[in-house]
Amino acid sequence: MSTKMRWVWFWVMAGCGSGSAEVLDPVTSDSTSTTTTTTTGADGPVQDVVHRAHEQIVSLIYVEWEQAEAMTGYVEFSFDEGEWWSSPSKTFEAGPAEQLLLGIPYDIDFTYRVVMETASGPVATADYVGKTDRLSGLPLPDLGVSDPDRYEPSGRFLMASINKQSGGWTGGEYWKFIADRKGRLVWAMPTPNNHWTIYMQVSYDGTSILWDEQTYWSDWDGGRGSEIHRMKIDGTIEESYSVPGQHHVYAELADGSIVWGAANDPSETLERLNPDGSQDRIWDCDEWMDDIGVSESCQSNTLYWHEPEDTFLFSFYTTSTAVEVDHQTGATLRQWGQLRRSWDFDPPDSIFQWQHGLNYTEEGTLLLSTEVPLGDWESETAAREYIVDDDTETLVEIWNFGIDRGVYADTAGEAHRLANGNTLHNYGSDGSVLEVTPEGDIVWGMEWSGNKLLGRSVFIEDLYAFAP
Repeated sequence: MSTKMRWVWFWVMAGCGSGSAEVLDPVTSDSTSTTTTTTTGADGPVQDVVHRAHEQIVSLIYVEWEQAEAMTGYVEFSFDEGEWWSSPSKTFEAGPAEQLLLGIPYDIDFTYRVVMETASGPVATADYVGKTDRLSGLPLPDLGVSDPDRYEPSGRFLMASINKQSGGWTGGEYWKFIADRKGRLVWAMPTPNNHWTIYMQVSYDGTSILWDEQTYWSDWDGGRGSEIHRMKIDGTIEESYSVPGQHHVYAELADGSIVWGAANDPSETLERLNPDGSQDRIWDCDEWMDDIGVSESCQSNTLYWHEPEDTFLFSFYTTSTAVEVDHQTGATLRQWGQLRRSWDFDPPDSIFQWQHGLNYTEEGTLLLSTEVPLGDWESETAAREYIVDDDTETLVEIWNFGIDRGVYADTAGEAHRLANGNTLHNYGSDGSVLEVTPEGDIVWGMEWSGNKLLGRSVFIEDLYAFAP
């Protein structure tokens, strides 16, 4: 390839007229590029532009070039007609330069160009083209309803995990993935050794991906080998935490502590790994059971840290009951569900069972996914929202979604309120996830066939937050 390159100027052809290039931010913009180009000469500060794929995560593309002098710039890239995205702007020193491109789907043609910022405006190279490899090993989802004008605008990507095998709560090959709003996977990694990953999340500081590698269900070791990993999007592990007994749920706190539900068969405790490496016990199921005068076992399926009050919502599928626990004292503050001393429900038939994904909304309401019995051993899955009435010790239902849809997940699931008021409802082992409006209209959805277990899911706005 020639060391000389064609350089071009960009002028914005819409809006307020000429001046600088329209740089399309991958975080906030999905508008169509309206720039045109004209050649300005053969020489430029960027030479020998090439690209390569990450060795394992082949949707990650690295653009490489020789930088003649230190300049600030970025790379624009496109894979859908009329849509251009941009990497973050940064200073490239003289010498070999590299920029990671994120959000490109597997098995797709893409175009890119290197842009440098000059006193006269952005200057770009010629356009270069490539194609990402196909994803091997993980079945692809199907996109259902998609109404971009009505779904949460900041949720450009969905991060979750899924079992490659069918069968609901079962062993197999678990994958971590990120999909875009068109239902295309843009990032995926398998969990090694048939260990389970079902509770992925964004780190507290928003700069890393946290994922669980559970041995409880794969090695049948009581979770002795379970770990939580802190990782960058290129697969770089920043830190790993030993969390013995972890079989499903965990949360990260503001100080970096990791809290998890630890199996102590046949019961469970709530454990905390402190930043200094020490471990504390916050709450004990056996002590709670003794206090309420029942003899049951606990096995958790939800742990939610409510930071404003420094409490935990801790849910147990074995008793169809959940508690709210004070972090500092370990006291059980509230108890909802089907064990004695639990609160009332209004109306009575809004009582939850086989509940998952409990969390508080910004308005202080309780939101969750639950089984709804239909009779004759039939059930469906729905999201329910309640006002938490401490005066009467009652959960008062104010909203639900999914009743009479006839969709049932025999395990897992969750519901999260989004910034625009919509709700993201994950159907767990049904292998589907939907975004719905307060009126119950489905505005987006994605699903896998075959009763595949879908883990915790969360929308992401900016993949570059996880870049190394």
